[in-house]
Amino acid sequence: MRHAVLLLSTAAALLAACGDNSVIRTNAPSADGQTAAASSESSRYTCPMHPHYISTDPDGTCPICGMDLVPVTDDANAAQGDGSIAVAPEMIQTMGIRIVPTEVTDFGKTLRAFGVVETNERLENVAASRLEGWIENLTVRAKGDTVRPGTLLYRVYSPDLIAAQQDYLNSLTIGNETRISAVRQRLRSLGMQNTAIDQLTQNREVIERIPVFAEAGGTVAELQVREGDYVKPGTPILRLQSYSGVWVMASIPETDLPLIDTGLPVRLDFPSAPDAPAEGNIDYIYPTIDPLTRTANVRIEVDNAAGYLRPGAYADVSMDLGGEPRLSVPTEAVLRDSRGSHVIIALGDGRFAGRGVQTGVSANGQTEIIAGLQPGERVVASGQFMLDSEVNLREGFSKLQPPPGVVAGPETHLSQLPVDARSHRSTISRTWRSISTKR
Repeated sequence: MRHAVLLLSTAAALLAACGDNSVIRTNAPSADGQTAAASSESSRYTCPMHPHYISTDPDGTCPICGMDLVPVTDDANAAQGDGSIAVAPEMIQTMGIRIVPTEVTDFGKTLRAFGVVETNERLENVAASRLEGWIENLTVRAKGDTVRPGTLLYRVYSPDLIAAQQDYLNSLTIGNETRISAVRQRLRSLGMQNTAIDQLTQNREVIERIPVFAEAGGTVAELQVREGDYVKPGTPILRLQSYSGVWVMASIPETDLPLIDTGLPVRLDFPSAPDAPAEGNIDYIYPTIDPLTRTANVRIEVDNAAGYLRPGAYADVSMDLGGEPRLSVPTEAVLRDSRGSHVIIALGDGRFAGRGVQTGVSANGQTEIIAGLQPGERVVASGQFMLDSEVNLREGFSKLQPPPGVVAGPETHLSQLPVDARSHRSTISRTWRSISTKR
């Protein structure tokens, strides 16, 4: 019996606490809640230099710098409901805040890069043996020798060709054109050049040491045989490289690759060859990017008929990248941190807010905005660092504030109460059920 009376008394006390005059904290604003918040606010003080320090002592001092504490105001207490902050006009002038509109502009840029002169692989020729025999009378002796088209390179002694030549001479004597054509084709298949065959046709004498002539000109870049070597068909003899045209390999940052295309003219400056051609054109853009330097190579074709340029020489490359209409803001307006790129938006009436953006290419002090802004929106281009810090600080303060109080009674719907109030009301329900069971 005593236990039932005790439970009944407890339930009565809980009901009294939840009566029409009880106050339960929710997120909905009310007059009493605003009064309570104002009273709580006026009893809190902060340091002007260190606003993260909050105290309830009106005569206290900051433990960090020793300054006197000042009352916490609405503007310093938290950010606005939309995440913005309000700044007084005189403070905007003091902070040197400059606001510019977001606009679509055509901005190009002059890109500078370094390059290295390399040989033009299209002007490279390899001389390989078409005969089987021994090399004699080698006229090319070392790397760097100049070879002109039609120049005698060496002679080959080949016993197999001696018999084929004799068969060709017999065909000439008979005068059978069909046989002559067939035997001539056989000599070519064995590796005898047309010049040597014409000489055989004219002199009507067997050539014991077959001459081999250069089919292309250039400078000897590699010599792989010596006098007296035995060669077979396909044996490399030498490699010729012409320097009448060269390539310049330039390294371009990957962020600028979308602005580059083949055929783009470039300006060149060679410190080691002031008289070299100062212009060229991009011939090829390599499809890979160096993971260490984050650059890609582009190949520039340059005329070198005068021979001023040498492989390995340094080149200073510059090119004008044409601009196309792009939505952009001043580069200094873009802030970058661990969250990514963002800007400070001017909302008007001294209110500012941060907004994340996606950026593109940058040129001539402008940065392309791919997403996050619309044309005509105003952004802060100067003094935005202090505003960004203030926005982050006020957002942090707002998360620490308790919800304002609101008057709620027994008829208040459960969805309108905070989590702690719902738990409080469920406790009352369980108490009443317990009393009913005891009875």
